[in-house]
Amino acid sequence: MFRNSGIISLPRPLERRVDTLAQSFMHQRLGSQMDFSTPEGEPALLPPNSVTWRIFKNPVALFIGGVTAVLLELAEPRVRDAIWQHSTFRSLALRRLQRTGLAALVTVYGPRSKAKAMI
Repeated sequence: MFRNSGIISLPRPLERRVDTLAQSFMHQRLGSQMDFSTPEGEPALLPPNSVTWRIFKNPVALFIGGVTAVLLELAEPRVRDAIWQHSTFRSLALRRLQRTGLAALVTVYGPRSKAKAMI
């Protein structure tokens, strides 16, 4: 699914495990498998050699960036209030985080038409 080409790479067995978990997650959410390394039928919004692809393929960078983004969102009172009052984050935090992760993956790696629909 993902080929780790970043500076920090995972040991091969761990990389395969992460790929398997991501495939399982995508299958549960999308109802079918989606190969993010080669979008079916049409190219992704960004090419495979883009900075975005390289960052998203690096689990360490993605984790640090994701946590940072959430903290920055929650630091702004108006954004925090909007999330708290107008989303399912309070009652379904894990599901909301999964949907956000899926949206990010589809936007970067998915076929252009699915990415645009997700956006």
